[in-house]
Amino acid sequence: MSKSISRRDFMKGAAVGIVGAGILGTGMVSAEESEKPEYKANCSRVVPSQSVTWDEEHDIVVVGYGLAGATAYVEAVTIDPDVDVAIYDKSDYDNRGGMTIASGQSVLFPEPSPANLERFRTYCRALWSPNITSDENVDWLTYEMANDLEWIQGALEIGGYEVGNGRGGGPIRYGSQLVEFPLLEGADYRAAGGTFRPINHSSSFQAGGCWYGMSAAAEKLGCTPNYSHEVLALVQDAITKHVDGVKIKKPDGSVIHVKANKGVILATGGYEGNLQMLRDFNGADTMYSAGSPYVTGDGVKMQAAIGAQLWHMDNHTMPCGYFHGIKVPDYPTCFIRQFYFNSGAWCEVAADSTRYYDEARTYQRQHMKYYEHGQYVDVPIYRSQPVHIIFDDNCCKAQAMVNDWLGWPATCANKYVWSSDNSVEVEKGWIVKADTIEELAEKLGRDPVALKATIDRFNEMVDKGVDEDFGRDIASMAKIEQGPFYAIEEFPALPACSGGGKRNIKGEVLNWDDEPIPGLYSAGELGSTVSNLYQNGTYLHEAIATGRAAIDTILGGRSVLKPTINLSRAVAVWGNAEDGEYSTFAKGLHDPYELIFEIKDHQLVDIRLGEGADNMFMSIEDFNAFKQGLIDTQSNEVDAITGATIDCQAIQDALYNVFGERRS
Repeated sequence: MSKSISRRDFMKGAAVGIVGAGILGTGMVSAEESEKPEYKANCSRVVPSQSVTWDEEHDIVVVGYGLAGATAYVEAVTIDPDVDVAIYDKSDYDNRGGMTIASGQSVLFPEPSPANLERFRTYCRALWSPNITSDENVDWLTYEMANDLEWIQGALEIGGYEVGNGRGGGPIRYGSQLVEFPLLEGADYRAAGGTFRPINHSSSFQAGGCWYGMSAAAEKLGCTPNYSHEVLALVQDAITKHVDGVKIKKPDGSVIHVKANKGVILATGGYEGNLQMLRDFNGADTMYSAGSPYVTGDGVKMQAAIGAQLWHMDNHTMPCGYFHGIKVPDYPTCFIRQFYFNSGAWCEVAADSTRYYDEARTYQRQHMKYYEHGQYVDVPIYRSQPVHIIFDDNCCKAQAMVNDWLGWPATCANKYVWSSDNSVEVEKGWIVKADTIEELAEKLGRDPVALKATIDRFNEMVDKGVDEDFGRDIASMAKIEQGPFYAIEEFPALPACSGGGKRNIKGEVLNWDDEPIPGLYSAGELGSTVSNLYQNGTYLHEAIATGRAAIDTILGGRSVLKPTINLSRAVAVWGNAEDGEYSTFAKGLHDPYELIFEIKDHQLVDIRLGEGADNMFMSIEDFNAFKQGLIDTQSNEVDAITGATIDCQAIQDALYNVFGERRS
């Protein structure tokens, strides 16, 4: 595969655009479609090598071009610039990005100190219990997450991106990440939530930034992904059982067989876009994906056909959670319902037209889980259908009813911008409108008496100043009384799932005897280590770690990428400071003393003592040692000097006061 073809030239020849409502033909597989004979006839997922003639030949074939696939390419060509890597993706160019494009863009970075890493591992084991996840997998993945920041920053810089601190901007800060399940053992670990955004970009957050950043690096290094190429089957030697390549349907409908001399990496994501698989493995009446419609379980099917050991197809809870999805005719996957309402004049009703839980709590901060009877469980939307959100005119005009930063229809290249007062969507018929609650009920096919009784009860409790039924915060409630009235049906919507073939820390896909299937690897969401509860930022970091691991196993090496911009831009509060000297006062055990910080080229190059130096309790030798640690690591998270903890913390706090936020 030639690396001399420019990305622009390739896209002119291979990209197939989809505009507006045309995305309905993107490959989302309905339960009905999957039963058609012509669909089943094209679903043989394993082909014997002895029966094919190879049309193309490459060193490595990567199936799927999300974050894991892009990372695999970067790792491969930085280990061996001459390696021939071919990438095939089911989506077209305009709808590229896989599940990553629809995610919240957080990459979790645990603080790498040994003690903190052990706390984080304890937390992960508590998250993923009672599902079986080996200690080896947990130990490896958590180590990678804590120690690959430098590699990631170096990779991103190739494409003009950098790591930044969450949605708040600035460099990453350990201790800033939301711990979603604080009641679990190990929840006192420290971590940072990072996002990827263009270097020196004015915004601290870019929708889809994690994929855009890593794919920019891959394409800068020569990657020319083959879009609109659907991998239909694995090609396996009938005798040795080695996976030799793949069978592919091209955009023109023709079929080719592509040989992979060194290995095939499946990075196809989960099965969220396949409604039949959602029904089979999760059991809801109706469920949709909130992610890419191209993620339809192809990798799961190929792995199952070849004898891979499946795990995490369903869990004690669904890891990424059953978000409240808004499904509209023009898009095959779901918008995500608004998390934060400016008006409280709304409620949710279940199949019997009654409220069924406290609908206004911030469940999204625990990936749609809540604590009940000693454990975290899924919100009950998937067992309460049909579900509608009922709201009045005040609520309708107060904000858009969907999020604009999460979910594929709101984040893909052809994203839809929902109107701020919902008027456009009412006109489209996506939102049902009626003059009275009774009329609204009839339009929804509900019992008018039952729905009116629910709204009357809701309004009565607003007047009382207490939700006697479910304990909803009264500050989040307002009377649903200003007509006209509105409703939207809500569906459980999966942003991601973990199911697929079990893999080891080398990225090898395992059979039912825990033996590697030769020549077959996986990366990313497909067969994820994550099970049960999900801590934000884990999936995307796992995609990076496993994409690298599969390549490292295939090529027998590991690339080392060091950022050309000093890593202090990612880990130190002074990373964005202009050159110069900055003076402040620190408060240790005695009176304040002056500290003068010198910055050059975004690096901390010196700390000097000024006025009141005698008030510092620590010795000058300890001060110089601690200063040198800050300078050598270009990180303000250096361990304190034994016997001088107070002054060390005072210096660190002074750094935060001058260049960032005060530590909690």
